[in-house]
Amino acid sequence: METELPTTIYMSTMNDTDGRPPPPAYLDELRLGNSILTTFILVLIMLGMGCVISIKDLKTTCRRPVGVLIGFISQFLVMPLLTFSLAHALQIEPQFAIGMLIIGCSPGGTISNLFTYWTNGDTCLSVVMTTASTIFAFGMMPLNLFIYSRSWTSKTSVIPYKEIAIAFAIIIAPVSFGMLVRYKLKRWAPYVEKICSILSLIGIPIVITLNGIINPRMFTSGWKVWFASVTLPFLGFSIGYGMARLLKQSHTICRTIAFETGVQNAALTFTLILLTFSRDPDFGDLLTFPSLFGMFTLVDGLVCVAIWRVVMKYSKNKTLPNDCKEGSNDKLGIENVVSAT
Repeated sequence: METELPTTIYMSTMNDTDGRPPPPAYLDELRLGNSILTTFILVLIMLGMGCVISIKDLKTTCRRPVGVLIGFISQFLVMPLLTFSLAHALQIEPQFAIGMLIIGCSPGGTISNLFTYWTNGDTCLSVVMTTASTIFAFGMMPLNLFIYSRSWTSKTSVIPYKEIAIAFAIIIAPVSFGMLVRYKLKRWAPYVEKICSILSLIGIPIVITLNGIINPRMFTSGWKVWFASVTLPFLGFSIGYGMARLLKQSHTICRTIAFETGVQNAALTFTLILLTFSRDPDFGDLLTFPSLFGMFTLVDGLVCVAIWRVVMKYSKNKTLPNDCKEGSNDKLGIENVVSAT
């Protein structure tokens, strides 16, 4: 006899008599295909990111771990609380709020490496912070979900921590393998990076399209969900930058931490939802906020990059700020940064 999953999310709008027609049968196949493709793309991204990091880079960053520490505080202490508060302030429906909360508790997304490169930030620190936040999330994400999810779960409901831990193990493994490739077969690392980059860039639009087909309600989810999707990345950017400046970090480090804080790993959120909540009747609604957030994170980040470039172009000082580390981007190269996005 099939064992029922130990997690049943209580959602006020989730029941069998809500008047909505049953979903088409082909959606099950699409969901399975999307789950496999999303996981595959995530593995590729993490593998490419691992190939970017060298032992020397890690040692250099570990000698000055202030940026990683600030990132940890903003990523896993401030962002979950901010997301929780925003969801309650807007009174977002539970099925959307759970997806929103998972996003807020997720580690940094790899697209932050590209935003950092475009704004002459510390690319090496960005990549290391993304990796570190993924590792920290192994324990911090279940902890934050345990603390904040009670508002939208029944008293007997539990978050499936075992499945989440397994998912993180699947994600962390490619990073370690990529670092091993760079260490043992350094001449092959650039080829692995490029292959991962090309396949990931091809797969991401497919995943977004499938999410739209599987979950068309994301386009009619209401202004509150859309407002939160647009606002949350900007709030993350501001918090990360502000905390770094309060601790007297350079503008270069501040920009790096800002992007690491505001860019959450939407692909990881998709994977966790698909792996752990797929048996919930309306689990597709859980994907609504992550889907919108993924799109608007890219838009918000590009807006910040554009503003920075305009300011630099029309600034009286045409050179880079003194606190910009020359060669911090060249050290990894644009190919390496793109391969990690």
